[in-house]
Amino acid sequence: MSDRLLIDERIRPDGKLERSWAERAAGDRIRIADDGGTGGELSIVALDRVMCRYGKPLEDDIVLDGEVLELGDAHKLRRLRFHAIVDAEARDYLVWERPGEPPLAVIATHAAAALRYLALRLAAEGTRGKPSQETEG
Repeated sequence: MSDRLLIDERIRPDGKLERSWAERAAGDRIRIADDGGTGGELSIVALDRVMCRYGKPLEDDIVLDGEVLELGDAHKLRRLRFHAIVDAEARDYLVWERPGEPPLAVIATHAAAALRYLALRLAAEGTRGKPSQETEG
């Protein structure tokens, strides 16, 4: 278990590698940040909504391993490398684990982009990720 989870790696237009991280923050919050420190905080509710919106249930035979970020109340965000038979090579997925519910998986680049956008938007608005009808409703 770690207090920080790599959620995305991408190559910038200048050729440099940039990574995005999810970190536990105070209370029921999560911080989404890039290597340079750019980012913002989201509520666990916002994270749940993103993962439920884009996630699909995992097949029963997929073993959940890989790095995990525990967020309290048995919620976990996990990075899973999986090689589906339709893919030429393995991909990274973010897996959202909730108590009493099947785990949901989203291709890591897709989930990270949505989480980054939402965190940066809320930070720019100065709301620090507080719920609003438009962003969390």
